[in-house]
Amino acid sequence: MHTKKFRYVYIIVFFILFYCAKSDRVTEVIDGDTFKTESGNVIRLLGVNAPEMTESGGDIAKRFLSMMILNKQVRFERDITDKDDFGRLLRYVYYDNTFINAEIIRAGYAETRFYPPDTLYRNKLKELEKIAVRNSIGLWAFSVFQIPDTVGLIGKEIPRSLTKHDIISWRDAAHYYGQTKTVEGTVVASNNTGKVCFLNFHKNWKKYFTAVIFSSDFDKFPPHPEDHYLNRRVRVTGLIKEYKGKPEIILKSPSQIEIIQ
Repeated sequence: MHTKKFRYVYIIVFFILFYCAKSDRVTEVIDGDTFKTESGNVIRLLGVNAPEMTESGGDIAKRFLSMMILNKQVRFERDITDKDDFGRLLRYVYYDNTFINAEIIRAGYAETRFYPPDTLYRNKLKELEKIAVRNSIGLWAFSVFQIPDTVGLIGKEIPRSLTKHDIISWRDAAHYYGQTKTVEGTVVASNNTGKVCFLNFHKNWKKYFTAVIFSSDFDKFPPHPEDHYLNRRVRVTGLIKEYKGKPEIILKSPSQIEIIQ
């Protein structure tokens, strides 16, 4: 009898602990893809990349996420990786029956960004992103994100016959934030972290122009892009964004980078 009673108590305690580990109340929204919970955890939405608070649209994305989850009890779902390099928990998040990661993509306040092996909902979120881009929903109506290759618009954006007036030097890229331009220069240094490949146009990569390829797009580019493009003169076309005080272009398609020498 006591054994049976103990078993019931154990099941109840296990259920409570399991539930508490899977849900928490949101106490602060940091930006459009990150928030804090009552238990002190910092949560980073998986598969989602919203603008930084210093970037255009960052405040709008934060406001949208706040509207959905602030002061609410939310549930969490893991993929493969528990935490990122900053100690933030990587999670898919739900409020009632709403899949928050999907909803912010569907509303156009973030772009998709996946780092293998955490790709459980990649196809679902990519399809929502494709529809948001096609219909210019949310921040896709403005020059906030580089258009993804999946919608077939990158090729239309990139001019096929360029004159010298259409091309800017990598040295001048910082003068064209928020504009889609073709930047010419030589990749003098490169680095592939496994999650991101950086193609640097100056040895001082912290200050000068960089082209960036994320691991979710590696399969579209030649193997080992850090070697393929190194010491080659190239033209890179895309939306010039400021990141940590320097200009960069996100490459989502190999059609955005042309080797000219």
